Amino acid sequence: MSTKNNNTTGIFCDHGPKAWQTHYQGTLINKRLAIKDVFAVKGERNSAGNPHWFKTAKPAQNTASSVNKLMTAGCNFIGFTHTDELAYSLEGNNIHYGAAQNPKLSGHASGGSSMGSAASVAANLADIGLGTDTGGSIRIPASYCGLFGIRPSHNVIQKDGLIPLAPPFDTIGWLTQSAELLTDVGNVLLPQQPINKVNTLVICEALFELVDPSLQAPLGKLLEKTKPYFNHHIDFKLPNVGLLSELADTFRILQGRAIAKTHRDWIELPDQLSHFAPAIAARFKMALALTEQEEQEALKIQYEWQAIVAKNLNKHSCLFLPTTPTTAPKLGADTSALRMQIITLSAIAGLSGSAQVHLPLANLANAHPYGFSLMMSHGNDKSLLACVQQLAAHLKKDTPA
Repeated sequence: MSTKNNNTTGIFCDHGPKAWQTHYQGTLINKRLAIKDVFAVKGERNSAGNPHWFKTAKPAQNTASSVNKLMTAGCNFIGFTHTDELAYSLEGNNIHYGAAQNPKLSGHASGGSSMGSAASVAANLADIGLGTDTGGSIRIPASYCGLFGIRPSHNVIQKDGLIPLAPPFDTIGWLTQSAELLTDVGNVLLPQQPINKVNTLVICEALFELVDPSLQAPLGKLLEKTKPYFNHHIDFKLPNVGLLSELADTFRILQGRAIAKTHRDWIELPDQLSHFAPAIAARFKMALALTEQEEQEALKIQYEWQAIVAKNLNKHSCLFLPTTPTTAPKLGADTSALRMQIITLSAIAGLSGSAQVHLPLANLANAHPYGFSLMMSHGNDKSLLACVQQLAAHLKKDTPA
């Protein structure tokens, strides 16, 4: 365990290239790029947040295409960033490398598992934090650290050269300080998509009840400030509010089954789990114990959610939703109960394959970073980014929430 106690503990890895630049022109020229330590760079090894993984890893034969695209656009690679072990956590605390203290809120967590990428941007040590989001690992740090962050639609960005967690849910996302730069990165990484006018805001009142009571009023005020920028406001038609209570467990099961299928042979090697933090090891054991029947039951609920989202959203509408149920917890706090509350919100995009962006536009009285998300149905990533950029220009951070 790291014994360091400084503001950069848990952010940058010791291994990997530093100040590496391959192109000196492009739309992202000289933008400082921090990359979660799960992306391949030719000739380098990744730790995936675990020293034993790093010790047994082989140097990459090729650089991940997502990294190549950013480098070709002119980025300056300043370093690999720490992640929770195998990206299987939302906490942002690694027993081997330390916790990334929240640069915007001293003594509090940055959130995981893209903790180092988020903290590097929040501390203005990087302009772009590249990471992954399987169960919320971009969106949660974005909320905690006051950043813009996108989880793109499933499978719109190639995932070659990426250490997987749960491939059916893994996405490549990024974090920035501005909506403009978030869009600029999207123009490099996302495929060609039509950019449609987003003129309808979809609202699900039941989601507000999943948030800490102290945040419900600020969220309501943000919603009221957001409404004027959309021509139409409609309610999210939820056939049964009780379905919300099934989201977290459905995602837990499907994610766990995918993890078991991907990593079973490796996890079951002798004494393998002894190299992991107890909480992470317990999750791997849980994943291995899940059954085919549990997966099939969870898939039924996933299909139901996909149908609900398809009925409520189209290429001209987006859903307003809370990103996290709380602001950043204190470092070292017990977040076991909070984890499932977070997943209830993050699983909406995860189970439906939708694109979601966090907007850090709240201005709470206690100065904790917070905001909200907009979500669009699969394949509307660039329309969502254009909408977010326009909306952010009007909703200033210094406007009381």
